[in-house]
Amino acid sequence: MKLTLEVKRKQKESKSGFGTTKQPVFGILCRNGKVFAKVVSDTEAKDLIPIITKKVRTGSRICSDTYRSYTGLAAMGYVHRTVEHREKEYVRGKNHINGLEGFWGFLKRKLASKGGVRRIYLPLFLGEYVWRDNHKKDDLTKQKERLLKLLINKFGAKY
Repeated sequence: MKLTLEVKRKQKESKSGFGTTKQPVFGILCRNGKVFAKVVSDTEAKDLIPIITKKVRTGSRICSDTYRSYTGLAAMGYVHRTVEHREKEYVRGKNHINGLEGFWGFLKRKLASKGGVRRIYLPLFLGEYVWRDNHKKDDLTKQKERLLKLLINKFGAKY
């Protein structure tokens, strides 16, 4: 299994807005095209490593940038490959995180078209767009069936 990891890090000051800071979001892209993304409180290793160990099997190949929180993944039994974005390196052989970068671009465009979202609603929008990206190849009928099945499983016994 080959995965891509990346975290959109919190910035000190936003260039637009009223002194707001960006909420960090962590993402994993499996090479079969499925995305997992989660709002995280911080981007330190203590916050990210438990998510990685829960979602990724030991022995899997992980591609990431060289962010310090990913240090030690190889010692934990993962095959860890990196690309050096600061050096303008985006691909090293078959190692890249371009697929996840594409998802972040998709997410940013969708959220920007709404004029941004409040921080408390970000996990809901994130979940929606992860679902949309994971099922983008399904036709509309199949997407509706999946959503209906989810709703029935969640609320069916109550109605």
